[in-house]
Amino acid sequence: MFDSSQLAAYLKRVGIRAPRRPTLHALRRIHRAHIDAMPYENLDIQLGRPIRLDRDALFAKLVEGGRGGYCYEHNGILAHALEAMGFDVRRVLGGVARETEGDGNWWNHMPLVVRFPNGDKYLADAGIGTGFRDPLPIRSGSYRVGPFNFGIWSIGDGEWRCSIDPRVTNLTFDFTLDRREVAEFDAKCTELSTSPESPFVKTLTVQNPGETDIWVLRARTLTVYDPKLPDGKSVSTVEDSAAFAALLRGRFNLTLEDPEIQTLWTKALEQHERKLAEDAKAKAA
Repeated sequence: MFDSSQLAAYLKRVGIRAPRRPTLHALRRIHRAHIDAMPYENLDIQLGRPIRLDRDALFAKLVEGGRGGYCYEHNGILAHALEAMGFDVRRVLGGVARETEGDGNWWNHMPLVVRFPNGDKYLADAGIGTGFRDPLPIRSGSYRVGPFNFGIWSIGDGEWRCSIDPRVTNLTFDFTLDRREVAEFDAKCTELSTSPESPFVKTLTVQNPGETDIWVLRARTLTVYDPKLPDGKSVSTVEDSAAFAALLRGRFNLTLEDPEIQTLWTKALEQHERKLAEDAKAKAA
């Protein structure tokens, strides 16, 4: 849990005042503000830096450092803030793509479950880059958040499944409701942030769901998902390092030094060329 000075700094970072009471309305306001201020990104992994999940490391990076992070980091810092504001919040076991890839995907995600005195439970998750801006009620149904649709349903044995709008990605993640400790996620976090086979190591990624669209940068490819567009999305290639820097520091609101930008741009170029070669090889096969 944050101390009072850390909570004040977090609230300043996300641009809101502390709620008077830990209500559902307050949770929605905090959840949206957090996602607006801090994008999902794996840039420290791309820079070869270790990922730390302790409270002070998260605070230094995401609040003081003007950065984002991936799921463990986002939901870790959000949990600390919610706890300090009086919410009953649990870090729970999650598994992205467990539906298609199996039980080995447990622990690759750490969602949050927020409980209210009337018994209602909500899924809070700032760590899915194409996810929902509002927390979702944990009861089977389809839920519209802005122009996008998300689903939650029970799959038995105390397990639940959440689906992302299929117009954006055919992605689901599973979760349970029992409290877990941060240390239980350390091994999987280390694997995902260091293994050469990890998608977080292979591809630079920055993502952010906006109020009316979702922005996804992978290496040099920028995709904006917007149901109002003819194909539901626009796809473009970032032209040069100046445009790359402007995107990261502008729309994605990230604080990065020039040498960091240049290192990341070099990575993005290499990854983009590799993807083109792989696609060409697959097409010729």
